[in-house]
Amino acid sequence: MPVSKPSKRGVVLVADDDPVMRLLMLEMLGQVGLDAVEAEDGRQAVDLFQSMSPDLILMDVDMPNMDGFAACREIRRIETGSAVPIIMVTGGDDIEAVTNAYEVGATDFVSKPINWPILGHRVLYVLRASDAIVRLRIADAHNRAVLAAIPDTFFRLNKDGFYLDYEQGHDASAAFPTENCVGKHITDVFPQEIAERLLEQMRAVLETQHIRSVDYELIRFGAVQHFEARLVATGPAEVLGLVRDISERKRTEEQIRRLAYCDSLTGIPNRQAFLETLERELHRSKVGNKKFAVLFMDLDAFKRINDTLGHNVGDHLLKIVSERLRETIRPSDLVSRGDQATNLARLGGDEFTILIPDLERVENALNVAHRVKEAMRRPFLIEGNEIFVTASIGISLFPEDGDDCDSLLKYADTAMYHAKNCGKNNAKLYSSSLTMQIMSHVKLEVGLRKALKNDELYLLYQPQIDVRSTEIVGVEALVRWRHPERGIISPNEFIPLAEETGLIVPIGEWVLRTACNQAKLWQRQTQRLVRMAVNLSAKQFKDENLTQIVMSALHDTGLDPKLLELELTEGTLMDDARATMATLEQLRAIGVYLSIDDFGTGYSSMNYLKRFDVRALKIDKSFICGLPQDSENAAITRAIIAMAHGLKMAVVAEGVETDEQLVLLEQLGCDMVQGFYLGHPSPHESIALMLQKVCAVAAPAK
Repeated sequence: MPVSKPSKRGVVLVADDDPVMRLLMLEMLGQVGLDAVEAEDGRQAVDLFQSMSPDLILMDVDMPNMDGFAACREIRRIETGSAVPIIMVTGGDDIEAVTNAYEVGATDFVSKPINWPILGHRVLYVLRASDAIVRLRIADAHNRAVLAAIPDTFFRLNKDGFYLDYEQGHDASAAFPTENCVGKHITDVFPQEIAERLLEQMRAVLETQHIRSVDYELIRFGAVQHFEARLVATGPAEVLGLVRDISERKRTEEQIRRLAYCDSLTGIPNRQAFLETLERELHRSKVGNKKFAVLFMDLDAFKRINDTLGHNVGDHLLKIVSERLRETIRPSDLVSRGDQATNLARLGGDEFTILIPDLERVENALNVAHRVKEAMRRPFLIEGNEIFVTASIGISLFPEDGDDCDSLLKYADTAMYHAKNCGKNNAKLYSSSLTMQIMSHVKLEVGLRKALKNDELYLLYQPQIDVRSTEIVGVEALVRWRHPERGIISPNEFIPLAEETGLIVPIGEWVLRTACNQAKLWQRQTQRLVRMAVNLSAKQFKDENLTQIVMSALHDTGLDPKLLELELTEGTLMDDARATMATLEQLRAIGVYLSIDDFGTGYSSMNYLKRFDVRALKIDKSFICGLPQDSENAAITRAIIAMAHGLKMAVVAEGVETDEQLVLLEQLGCDMVQGFYLGHPSPHESIALMLQKVCAVAAPAK
C-alpha cells in the first residue's frame, strides 16, 4: 500500500476499494497542491488515520471489511477524529445515503459520477472551512462555536413554498436576515425568476426524493454573488435547503474556461474555442440553409523574424497582429449577433482563422481576405524595429467545399499553402484540384526522403571556360533526381521542396562530398587542376556544422581547398549580416573560394560586397539571354563587370548560348563563361574526356 510523504500543504486520506478511483482522486488532489495517502478499505482507513492524522478524509461508502459509514463512525469516536473533515463519496444521491452520511459524522458528501475539477475545489474549500473551525475551537472550546463556523445556511420549506425555519451560517453573504424569511413565501424573498426555479426544483425533490441543486446569482453589496442551494426532502411535504456562496468557485471556473478557450499570448480565442464555434456555426447553417467561409491565415517568413530578432519580438508581433485583425474585421463581415471576436482565433504559432457566417457571395470572403492582407502590409514598429510582414490566406466554403469542421479547416489550410506557393501575400479559394496537388507534393516529399538512401540522386557537371584561354578552368556541380516512377525530375521542382522540408542539408552534404571526390578523381586521371563549384543553400549556410562538414569532405577526399568553390546567393548573404560575416571568415580560413551566384537578382550593396570579400560574381543568366541586342542588359552587364574588377573579383557569366554573346562578353572583359554554347551539364565521364582531350592537345609530341 503506497504512502506518499506528508507535507505542509495538507494531507488527504483517500479510502476507496477501487484502485482506479483512488488513482483519479490522487491525480485531482495533486493538481490542487495536496498530498495523499491511500486506504483500500474502511479498516485500513481507520488505522491510517490513527497513525497519520490526515487533514481531510475522502471516504467511499461501499468498501470491504468495514464500509464507509462504519469507518466514519469509528474515526469520530477517536479523540483526534472529532474535527477532521470527512467527505463521503456515494454512488447514489438518495435521501437515505445522505442522511446516513450526516448521522455518522460526515462533513460533506459527493455523489458519483464525480465532477473532478469541482471536487478539487470543494476539497480545498472544506479544508479552509476546517481550518476556520480549528481556529475557532482554539479560541472557544464550546460546540456552539464549532457549529457557528459551518459556512452553509440552512432553511426548511413546506410544499407550498413558505419558510418554516431559517438558520444563518457563518457565511453571512449566503443568507438573508431570519426575520425576512421565516413565515414568508419564497417569492417574497427572492426575485421572481429565481423563486420560480427554486419552487420547480423543490416540487421535483418532493416527487422523486432525490437531491436537486439550483445555482443562482444575486446583487449583494454592489457586486454579483453566486450561490448554490442544495435541496433534499425531509418528509412528504418538507424540503431542507443548504445554501453556499460559490462565488469563488465560479470565478475559478471562469478562469479555467478562459485558460481552456483563450490564447494566453494574444488574448483571442484559441484552437479549441474556434473548433467549437465552427461546430455551432456548421449546425446553424445546415438548419438555416446558410453559407459561411473559413479563412486560414499564416504570416509569411515569420520564422525569419524569430531567428533574427528573437522570440520576444516575435511574440510581440503576434499580439499586434491579433489586435490589427480585430480592428480590421468589421462586425458586418461576420455576424450581427454576439461578439465578433469569437469568430477570430489563433490556432497556434503564426496561424490565425476567421469565420465569416451568413455568406451571401464569395466576393465577401475575398474582400475580408483583401483587407486583412492590406492590414498586414502596414509596418509594425516593435522595440525600435520597423518590421514588414505579409500574409497568405486560404479560403474554404460551406457547403461547396465540405460539410464537416475537419474538412473545412483542412481545405482552408490547403488553399493557404497554395497561396504561399503562388508567391505569398496571396489569398486563394480552395478547389478540389488543390488536394491532388498537395497529395502529389506529399508523395514527392516521401520520395525525396528515400532518394539519398536509394541512390536516386546523381550529379552533372557544367564546364566553366576561361574567356581568354578558352580552357576549362572549373565546373559547376548540378544535382539531379532520377525518380523510379516519374523519371528525371527537374531541380526546379525538387530543390524548393528540399529547402522547405530541410532535406537540402543532407542532400547538400552529399553533393559536396560527391563533387569533391569527383574533382580529386579527375585530377588523378588527367593531371588537371579543375576547380569544383558547389551551390550552398540558405539552410546549409546557416547550419552550425557547415565548416566541419566542408573540412571533413576535403579531408576525406584529399582535395585541395583552393580547388573548391562555394556559391552563395545574394539573399543568403544578406539575411543576417553579422552571422554571415562569421561564417564567411570560417570558410575563408579553410582556404576555399567563395562566390556570389545569380548576381543582380538580389539586393547586395557595394558596401556589403566589400565586406563579404568573395572571389567572384556570377552574372545571372537573365541579363545574358538578351545580349547583344538588349542594350539595357548590356549596360548592366558592363557595370557589373567593371564593379567586380574594381573590387578585385572575377566575373563568371551564366547562360551563354550564342557566339555573339561570347564575343560581347569578351569585349566587356568578362573572365569566365558557362552555358549551353560552351557545354551542357554532363556526366563525369564526358567531363573527363574533355579534360583528357585538352591534355592531349597540350602535350608535346614524342
